[in-house]
Amino acid sequence: MKVLVVSPPNSNTVIDGASCTVTRPEEHTDWSDFPNLGVLTLASALRSVPGVEPVYLDGTVVPWSEVLTYVEDNAGDILALCVSALTATYEAGLHLCRAAKRINDRIVTIFGNDHITALPRECLSGQQGVIDYAFVGNEVVGSFVAFVAALAQGRDPASGGYAGLVVHRDGVLHSEPQRPEPIHTALDYSLINEGFDHSRLYRENFDKRVAPTFHKLTGRHVRAGMPVEIGRGCIKFARNDACSFCSIQFGGLWRNSVPDAEAAWEVIRAAHDEGFDYLYLTADELPLTFGKLLREMVGTPPAWWSALPEDDRPVMVGYARADGLSDERHATMLRALGVRQLMVGLDAGTPISLHAMKKPLVSIREANSPFGAEKMFDHNVRALKSAENAGLLLKVGFVIGHLGMDARLLRENVDSMKAMLGSGVGSIASLDVEVLSPEPGSLDFKMLLDPAMASARAQELGLSLPDRDRHEELARRWRDTDLIDRESAMADYVESVMPGLTLDDLAAARAEVRQYGKGLGVTIGG
Repeated sequence: MKVLVVSPPNSNTVIDGASCTVTRPEEHTDWSDFPNLGVLTLASALRSVPGVEPVYLDGTVVPWSEVLTYVEDNAGDILALCVSALTATYEAGLHLCRAAKRINDRIVTIFGNDHITALPRECLSGQQGVIDYAFVGNEVVGSFVAFVAALAQGRDPASGGYAGLVVHRDGVLHSEPQRPEPIHTALDYSLINEGFDHSRLYRENFDKRVAPTFHKLTGRHVRAGMPVEIGRGCIKFARNDACSFCSIQFGGLWRNSVPDAEAAWEVIRAAHDEGFDYLYLTADELPLTFGKLLREMVGTPPAWWSALPEDDRPVMVGYARADGLSDERHATMLRALGVRQLMVGLDAGTPISLHAMKKPLVSIREANSPFGAEKMFDHNVRALKSAENAGLLLKVGFVIGHLGMDARLLRENVDSMKAMLGSGVGSIASLDVEVLSPEPGSLDFKMLLDPAMASARAQELGLSLPDRDRHEELARRWRDTDLIDRESAMADYVESVMPGLTLDDLAAARAEVRQYGKGLGVTIGG
């Protein structure tokens, strides 16, 4: 029996009538340049289940009509349809499950990933008959495999004991607590092309988008990209203090990694042996969160790595906070590992804006102090210089908008972003600028739904909010619903918490910063 593990496409690319003011699909193409590591991990783990044929299917590259046709043609042989859904892809995943169940209502549908982890009650109660089960959090690979094995054996898997499992029965949401588990590193790369020729599609996208930009910036030719996981997490998660717009649902562990440097190098070698030479490290923050592991890796390079000329070693890219990268020792360490490019969310803006977005990394004693925010600009300036000295290229990002932002703060933030771009021309390779989106799971989403929480937070910051009654009216649209139109939610959040501003104002500010970066010779969105 087949078990399909599917990554759906952005819903606004396959569902008629979706609005695309600031989330146009052509500006969000990273997903279709690389294999989907989460889907590949789950499919690889299912290899151990007797009688089950795992099928890796990435709807971000395979045309949606072909995905639907495949499900329809194979419906009689499908045991389970497993959907990995972000908020942007959730509705497309539902459409796929409805299509499958129309043909074969015995197909079991299982959802996972960030959206359903943030909204399990809303998703399972709102989609009864479409979603049968869900797994929430990250540490669920072992329990997911055991669950599918029970299905394959004809046993009732809802009897309990599967970490992270959520099911809606008799009007009640039943959930199993998550349990720690090691990162699953035994990937079967052959699955990428067993059902579809995914590699050709990834390669076409990579050759059009990543390879030429990277060659232009570095002179280095790269052929194929792959996300690799030696660690996941961010130091901000340690105290459940994520930035206000962060929607990452890290599950039962705020940080998880392979056990040692040898295991990390083995993950990198396995990807390199498969022909991938542009490796995307998945950790949400590297030097501050995984410094010990990275230092051990630098100190114990394996023989296969040392034997390769530097230009033949796989290039690595990853994420870092500016206050981690501002230490030149960290930049030098990353460069020694073969990290060539880093994604860094630069912290431009006034101290009050940074504090509103919960950007500073501060001690518990300073949690409500603007002092940490006042230091952020200096951290960013030093990070830009540190990266330049170490030979690291930066893909930088800004987020526009926050609780209590008004026209004055918006102007000050835009001017600060432009000043920071001007100061970092030597190290900034590319630029992303996004309007704040209140994604489910984030503090901003919670404040969209809860005017009292937003008011209390604004009072703490000394910021004013628009009309409370209007916020309550808008909040009612989003409570108890699983379908989140991101464009509409963005517009409502601006109206609810940013006095005198509209989504168009923030989109115009985004365009201004992007245009300024383009004028400096910085690649936009690459």
